[in-house]
Amino acid sequence: ENASNALAGAFAQAALAAMFWRRAEDLNHRHVHFSSARHVENAGFCSNKITTSLYTWWSGPVKLPWEEFSRASNFYFVIVSALQVWPATSNTGSVPTSLPALLLVVAVSIVLKIQEDRLRHRSDRKANTAFCRRMIDGEFVDSVWTDVQVGDVLKICNRENIPADVVLVASHEPDIDAPRGACHVETMQLDGETNLKGKMVPSVFSNALGASLELQLANFAKLPGHVEVEAPNASTNTFNGMLHVQGYPPAPLSITNVLLRGSTLRNTDYVLGLVVNTGRDTKVMQGARKPPSKESSIYHSIQLMMVGIVILLIILCLAASAGTESAYSAIGLDSHWYLQDGTSNNFFLNTLYFFTLLSSFVSVTLNASIALVQKVIAQFMQWSLDMYDQDSDTAATVRTASLVDELGIITHVFSDKTGTLTQNVMQFRKASINGVSYGRGTTEIGLARLKRLGELPTDEVEALEAGLVCKAGAGKELVNFDDPALDEILRKPLQVGLPSTQEACCREFFLHLALCHTVVTEIFEGKTTLSASSPDEAALVSAAQHFGFEFVDRHHDTVTVRDTTQGERLLRYDVLDVLEFTSARRRMSVIVRNCDTRAISLLCKGADSVMLPLLAPDQDELKLRTEQHMIDHSNDGLRTLVITSKELNEETYLAWSREYRRATSDILELERNAREEPNKIDQLCNELETRLKLLGSTALEDKLQVGVPACIADLVRGGIATWVLTGDKEETAINIAFACQLLDAETDLLVISRRNHSTLESMRAALQNGCQTHPNKEGARKGLVVDGDALELLMKTGTEQAGAQLAFLHYTQQCAAVVACRCAPTQKAELVKLVRRNVRGAATLSIGDGANDVAMIQAAHVGVGISGQEGMQAVNAADFAIAQFRFLRELLLVHGRNNYRRLSVLVYYIFYKNVMMVLSVYWFNTYNAFSGSKWNLEVGYQLYNALFTLFPILWIAMTDRDVSDENSRVLPQLYQLGIRRHYFNAWAATRWVLQVTAPAARIPGGISCLPLHPRMLPHGGERVLRPAASLYIAFP
Repeated sequence: ENASNALAGAFAQAALAAMFWRRAEDLNHRHVHFSSARHVENAGFCSNKITTSLYTWWSGPVKLPWEEFSRASNFYFVIVSALQVWPATSNTGSVPTSLPALLLVVAVSIVLKIQEDRLRHRSDRKANTAFCRRMIDGEFVDSVWTDVQVGDVLKICNRENIPADVVLVASHEPDIDAPRGACHVETMQLDGETNLKGKMVPSVFSNALGASLELQLANFAKLPGHVEVEAPNASTNTFNGMLHVQGYPPAPLSITNVLLRGSTLRNTDYVLGLVVNTGRDTKVMQGARKPPSKESSIYHSIQLMMVGIVILLIILCLAASAGTESAYSAIGLDSHWYLQDGTSNNFFLNTLYFFTLLSSFVSVTLNASIALVQKVIAQFMQWSLDMYDQDSDTAATVRTASLVDELGIITHVFSDKTGTLTQNVMQFRKASINGVSYGRGTTEIGLARLKRLGELPTDEVEALEAGLVCKAGAGKELVNFDDPALDEILRKPLQVGLPSTQEACCREFFLHLALCHTVVTEIFEGKTTLSASSPDEAALVSAAQHFGFEFVDRHHDTVTVRDTTQGERLLRYDVLDVLEFTSARRRMSVIVRNCDTRAISLLCKGADSVMLPLLAPDQDELKLRTEQHMIDHSNDGLRTLVITSKELNEETYLAWSREYRRATSDILELERNAREEPNKIDQLCNELETRLKLLGSTALEDKLQVGVPACIADLVRGGIATWVLTGDKEETAINIAFACQLLDAETDLLVISRRNHSTLESMRAALQNGCQTHPNKEGARKGLVVDGDALELLMKTGTEQAGAQLAFLHYTQQCAAVVACRCAPTQKAELVKLVRRNVRGAATLSIGDGANDVAMIQAAHVGVGISGQEGMQAVNAADFAIAQFRFLRELLLVHGRNNYRRLSVLVYYIFYKNVMMVLSVYWFNTYNAFSGSKWNLEVGYQLYNALFTLFPILWIAMTDRDVSDENSRVLPQLYQLGIRRHYFNAWAATRWVLQVTAPAARIPGGISCLPLHPRMLPHGGERVLRPAASLYIAFP
């Protein structure tokens, strides 16, 4: 018996230790075993069932009423109903007459929540019962997603959704003799991006398993090991792990080795995957968190008004109770039996009695009425044809109906540039190669600049002859290039022994564009298409193809390029490493080996601000010429990119590669890299990306969207300060600002950058001087241009920075437009927060189209997403979604202005009618010694509040217009009424309250003077008096 007890105790301790070990493992890393006796240790992880619904059949009956009655307004009427039941404080015969209206409002709210939750239940059921194939006892068995467990091996076929986060084990090999171990996925459900992303099988698996499905399964069953992966997190762009296989060295795992739940397999017949995360532990579910809660300024003001109303109610109750006490002592109220309606000689009970009598000061239908009107208005906005884009078949979407009125008081608009003001359809227009500029003509933005400077020829023929207008077709082609000289150079035969000739430099330049990218090819229904991670890469690869260097395919680690400049031949390069682009590095590199010559090269491209300092010496003249070309291209509004390369010897690369592999095998270093903290991986990348050879630069055009200049001009006329936040060069940002009429020739422009203001003190002095000076020309506006380096210095914390930030805010309040260039995503959000927190009365709106705009969108009072070329992440994070920037004018100047005015009238009227009714009862009590009597029937009291006066104001709040929509568009100045809070402010609220006092006083005065004949008041004549008094309310 002792032995059994000891054994049981040891087992319990072991179970407890295992439980705590599992928790500790989940907090740091987890181990997933396969083909091993320890496979049972995969048990204990969560199931693959997901639940996004908020209520169930057993939690709903408790949770829903609790949520409703815990709201301040509903809880208020719960207290009122309780006081109405208590005989000592009831004026309704102990009947809770407020309860039916309260229950109706609560029931409607609960029904709406249940309807919304039913959609979540339906979506959960569809996801949990989806079809998949699990390996059980060596065979694949049809299962549903909820059956999937950590450690399972799944077979996923082409165009099927991924049921869990899986590490790639094997993939279909089209060519058994040349296995590539690659597949592609579409991640639109994760990040909204429609381009395909390449995924690779870890080299350990690809080398050990073979090419056919039968061989892969047989070899995997003999391959014991485990995967060490990071703890569950929401980062869909990073993955850190380590693959441990018996007999092989540990191999690092990255996001390129993992297929995430919610993505779709594409361009591959099948893959095999090892499940490492299921259910709520998957990255897509880890990231499924509620967006930041936002509420409109009107809603916030309503809460303050309700507090004031309740305080006024308490004051009136105390005064009435004091009046009752005075009447008791002065006239002997207890001796007048006909005045004993409910009061007593107890001050506290009298106060509660009058609180019940005057409780309708707060409307039970206020929140429900506002919510109903907002829902209907939101639907009208989504039906608006004026915000419908026919080209993309996209209508406006309202994702947060509670903010429809906030659109009418926007003071600041923060806009991204690429894809928001522009089309985000890149065209290769110009290039600078070895110090020679190629590409003729100019752009729409360049023409606007020349016109502003007075250098544009007046005659169109003269402009064409001067080479200002590009003759190549535009449309949506990725290459719109006009310069025969470059074609002639590329077609010339190479001069042997002269590798530095212009012909060789041009060939090297375009070969670089064909190799330095992450583009993949997809074959569907016999058609080959390119899928790029960004429009820039697609344009650059298309430019390389246009000039004779066609990217053919990517087989595992080998890229094939077809060279047609000198006949036709295939060039093959092994991709040894890809140093990916990050917002911190602002560049990307690939290390390739020529399969013929075995030469190793580093190919690097990125922003000029980070690339030019990395150049090798003895290139000063070439650097100056290239910089001047980039300035010229920026003046045309083109996006520039620096192209560089570097030859590596075998020993240098191998030594660097060993250190790089060691760093990428360290999970801690991978996690620091993912958080953009100082890490060994970035340090090694920086060590290799030095002493680069400058090949040239590219210039891509991103045309303005239709209607952008007119929209921004109307926003400015409406009194809205417009800020453009972009990552482009200063010259590009300024010229685009002029082209879209954000700035004009009359603007007094101040430029703050580290080039002309190297210290914080000089920045502050320039901003303070700008505040004190006036524009040179009468009627001119002020404008500000600031770059990312200057913002980095300005936005730091500290006493000195606080003074500079204050000067910055003071100057921006005098500006009609602000342009922030070279701006990182975090800096965009910081600027929005700076204005939101420190500018009194500011109502901010952020608008963008990409994932890098999400932080800015969520930081603003109102977020607007553009359904553009960079996926749906901005739309999913926004409160409103539109297809084109020009629809912002309709959204704000028409719908926003009307919504704000309508909601203001609705709120004021609901308070007005309730205050009038309550004050009439209060004044009536001054005629009967504060006895607590009412002149009306209780049922009429409730019907007046919840029925008679409700529907007319709802109709007005949904449809009323003070001017036509066309006048709102023609006269944007009308919007300034909302910015000045003309319709909803303290004085307007006071005016409505003052207006109600006279009608409320006339009602009891008229009732007291009703010419009632004595014959009309026999015994029980009160039945005649009260209906007569109730009818009188219609006349004041």
